[in-house]
Amino acid sequence: MSTRRPVRRTSFLLAPLAALVMILSGIALPSAAQAAGRDGVCNDGEFCYYYNSDQAGSVSDFTGSIGDYGATQPSCYEFKGAGNGKGICVKNNAASVYNRSSKPVTVYYNSDYQGTSQTIPAGGRANLIAALKNNNASHGFSLNNQQAAFNHFVSGGYTKVQAAGIVGNLMQESGSSIDPRASQPGGAGRGIAQWSVGGRWDRYANDNAVWYAAQQGQSVWSLSLQLKFITYELNTFPGYGKSTLRAATTIDAAVRAFESKFEICGDCQHATRVRYAQQVYNAYA
Repeated sequence: MSTRRPVRRTSFLLAPLAALVMILSGIALPSAAQAAGRDGVCNDGEFCYYYNSDQAGSVSDFTGSIGDYGATQPSCYEFKGAGNGKGICVKNNAASVYNRSSKPVTVYYNSDYQGTSQTIPAGGRANLIAALKNNNASHGFSLNNQQAAFNHFVSGGYTKVQAAGIVGNLMQESGSSIDPRASQPGGAGRGIAQWSVGGRWDRYANDNAVWYAAQQGQSVWSLSLQLKFITYELNTFPGYGKSTLRAATTIDAAVRAFESKFEICGDCQHATRVRYAQQVYNAYA
């Protein structure tokens, strides 16, 4: 596998933007009302699927976004409550929902938050529309981009310290709101990690965001796509520093691992990245 690490342009900091709200993969932070977790009871703060219409039958309760429920036992998310459907995988088997969380939740036809969708407002009950009844593959809570990115990396196996280190870097690269449409003024950087045009944005074989987006069937400007591309690069190319990042036990070390091996920045403004990472950790860990 390639360990190519081209010299990157000097990173820049965009003016802070208002936090964007996007539905994305991640795990919502639990509240005291959510302490029961996935117990087959639709508790306050949860989003719940029902096996039958009109909120009847077995319940499968969630406190956060899920990009793929799994399709077979024993690894799938299942209906856990008493009643018709108990023990059956949730994927493509739900008929109705109850959103007891404080955020809108969107149900999708395809995994990874794609395809036909239906958004259920906070506090809302609904039968799934015809296109989604028994055809549900993912759902997403409304999150700001910082939290969505943090949750993405935690759910991918990174510690909360390591995830915060990554997100602090992304805030420095693309603005505090982590803007997937960020474009370096007068320069080559694009997206949340400011991949370079002519390189990792659109040119390198098997290692560019435009190519990866086409492979995934998603827009290259999607936050979800760009987060997945970061994971792909870390998993595929050892030179981008996954092993060093996974060894980090402090925010400073996590920030430094990502900025030096993945971002490969010139004037990294390390102290600012650490400050952002600490803010993320304090808010979401």
